[in-house]
Amino acid sequence: MQTDSLLTLKLPEGYSFADLKIRRCESDAIDLDMDLVKLVCNINGLDFAKVLQDPGPVVTSILTVWYKSHLAAGGQPDPLMEELKSQGARSH
Repeated sequence: MQTDSLLTLKLPEGYSFADLKIRRCESDAIDLDMDLVKLVCNINGLDFAKVLQDPGPVVTSILTVWYKSHLAAGGQPDPLMEELKSQGARSH
């Protein structure tokens, strides 16, 4: 298991998890607001152009950290994120 350096990821102020507009598109693909992902990359010193070459790990980190923060703040569970979490748990 990786060390959880994800917890140091800074999230933009004034935005909520819902602002990511996460949705399912193709069979296993998800779509979300990449402008917001770019903002998260910028405030965390990540090169967005490099992230776009292999977005999976960074997008997964952003979703994981932001969703945990969302739930911890009393936010409602997101059906797609709950589905993705249960899929991830089954694959390990």
